[in-house]
Amino acid sequence: MLVVRRPSAAAAVLFLSIAWSALPTAGCDQVTVHTATNPGTSFEHYRTFSYGPPEDPARGYVISAWSAAVRGRVQPLITAALDQKGYASASGTGDLVIRFGSGRRVVHVEEAEPPEGDQSLLGMPDPEYDVVARSLVIDAFDATNGVRVWHGSSRAEIDPHRINEALLQTSVRELLASFPAAEAHAP
Repeated sequence: MLVVRRPSAAAAVLFLSIAWSALPTAGCDQVTVHTATNPGTSFEHYRTFSYGPPEDPARGYVISAWSAAVRGRVQPLITAALDQKGYASASGTGDLVIRFGSGRRVVHVEEAEPPEGDQSLLGMPDPEYDVVARSLVIDAFDATNGVRVWHGSSRAEIDPHRINEALLQTSVRELLASFPAAEAHAP
């Protein structure tokens, strides 16, 4: 059973030492990535990982009909990335428990007025449109005490009618780029 403990206020403030980056991907897709490592955690004793139950979507996002299919595609990507970082998949509960989830939301966008002096759009109606945004969240918990030791989330505009494999691969790769590598241990 995974027990999640809330960090103290001081630890929560330290935990939120956040790295943000906007990463262009194929076409006009763009992924925004946020990761944070719990500064009170040493990764030196973590060697294995296992998966916990799915996480709920990020606040403001909902599970969609695509969520189960996305989960099926994302888990092998996470496994491959963690393998490359030196972690081994455990047959039971690993040193780290990985939980992840995805969701989507519709965002209504109103175009801003053109900058003062820009005559190029005069007489054109202000376009308004809806976009569908996707969120992918990956968390790592210490299996012995349930403390979240690493958090990553990504957001991207998506095509609501298909799963973009390249975007999922980019999201997972960029999310786990900051995940600490397993330390090599002598036998």
